[in-house]
Amino acid sequence: MTGSYEGFVGEIWHEFPQLAEWHDDDPKLLQLWDLDTFIEAGYHNFHAERKQLFHISKLIESYAQEHSQPLLATFEKIKRYKFVEKRYQRMIENIPKIWVVADYGTTKIDTPAKIDVINCKNTSLIDVWSVITRGPYGPFGLIAEEYEDGKFRGFFTLNPTVCRHAVDTMGKVLGKKFNIQ
Repeated sequence: MTGSYEGFVGEIWHEFPQLAEWHDDDPKLLQLWDLDTFIEAGYHNFHAERKQLFHISKLIESYAQEHSQPLLATFEKIKRYKFVEKRYQRMIENIPKIWVVADYGTTKIDTPAKIDVINCKNTSLIDVWSVITRGPYGPFGLIAEEYEDGKFRGFFTLNPTVCRHAVDTMGKVLGKKFNIQ
């Protein structure tokens, strides 16, 4: 993963340059891992497609549900959120707060009060796919960015310092405070 990256993931790697050089295994392995394997790795870079990211996302979402923790999820476009909207509306029964970040233009989004939908139109988050929750050591999760149609680069991190930085950066971009620390 050597090289200079731009965009949101590049911004995070700029702050923690050593992370951009860590392992990047075959993306097909990502679908075989359970959350314990990701947690054991602690940090993992990847190049992946939607299928692999969807798998990791569901693992983190399940953790948030099982442990009644808040969830921050960014979707590139509102149609990506619409794909999981019914599931998120069921998840909210066990999660205290969900923030959904997507480019929804002028579309009206009706959600339960505990789901806050935030527009990322015209921001650096337009191509970001992230799913972040609070674990026993602080925030952890998946942060990826679409660099080509259907292709993503990013990382899973259990490191609360890295994850807090990503969440704080998202908050600055959107003018929001995410209470997930």
